[in-house]
Amino acid sequence: MSINKRVKTFVKSQKITMKAFERSINASNGYINNITRSISLEKIDVIVEKYPILNIEWLLTGKGDMLKPLSAINEPADQYIIENEATRASITAKALLKIDASMTHLLQEVSEIKEQLSKKGK
Repeated sequence: MSINKRVKTFVKSQKITMKAFERSINASNGYINNITRSISLEKIDVIVEKYPILNIEWLLTGKGDMLKPLSAINEPADQYIIENEATRASITAKALLKIDASMTHLLQEVSEIKEQLSKKGK
């Protein structure tokens, strides 16, 4: 499943319109439909800020559960409002670390596959 489809799955699960979601992340109408391969770090940061319940690893890689367990979110009952800047920065930093770890792992896998293909081609 692509990032585009995972975003759509998340939006549908939250019972909001795509237009409302795009507006909430300061994106133009149709932004999600135009995602083909990746999403900008700026948009990831905004999504993490606005939707801390969303598992960013799932969004980017499809691994794990779509939603974080409620016990993993140290936020007020209204989980979509983060008033504390330090908490927002902490959530963003944690998400970026997970993204970095996932990307490192994926790059390592790609490197290993290239090496295997190179050996088969000899």
